[in-house]
Amino acid sequence: MIYSLDFLAAIFAMATGFATAWVGLEIVRLAGWREPETTETPLHPLRIGIEMVLAAVLGPRLLLVNGFKNWRAGQVSLPLYALLALVAVGWSMCSGVIVLQVAFASGYFLA
Repeated sequence: MIYSLDFLAAIFAMATGFATAWVGLEIVRLAGWREPETTETPLHPLRIGIEMVLAAVLGPRLLLVNGFKNWRAGQVSLPLYALLALVAVGWSMCSGVIVLQVAFASGYFLA
């Protein structure tokens, strides 16, 4: 049996993941984020960790926006863009579940 609440929970988690990616990207842009530059010196492990977390959080939005721009430019076919959109939706569901679990664990939703 399929419950409609399961679909609603999945849509809520997906929306939370996309909202987190959007808000995170705007905060990072306001903080002055620039494209990474190649350097000869090894990077500090803390910087690598921060960039990995940023990529994990901001990934769904960047994947959708860049895929759409490339599709409009004719560099990506429509079936490939549909696959990119499905990957972004799944990715945002995973990050949305993590954000919701952190919010529940922190007591944010307690009355």
